[in-house]
Amino acid sequence: RYKKKRDLIYEGLREKFRVQKSRGAFYIFPEVPGGDGEAFVEQAIQNNLFIVPGSVFSQRNTHVRISFAASEETLLKGIEVLNRIS
Repeated sequence: RYKKKRDLIYEGLREKFRVQKSRGAFYIFPEVPGGDGEAFVEQAIQNNLFIVPGSVFSQRNTHVRISFAASEETLLKGIEVLNRIS
């Protein structure tokens, strides 16, 4: 199930984000347009989508961490928001 969800979010984001498929984890770590992960997270939250700035997990503020341990319906809504605000 996770592989299917991983592929869903990867395919949904790869046209607008620099991103690699996760290998074994339940999150994806895309580089955000504009290079400011914290500002991008603020935009996502304003659109009722919770994601985490990459700077919480690494020194890269240019990325965000997105869990795909959610329903496919939730993932599709999140992909739509991310692509709209990118």
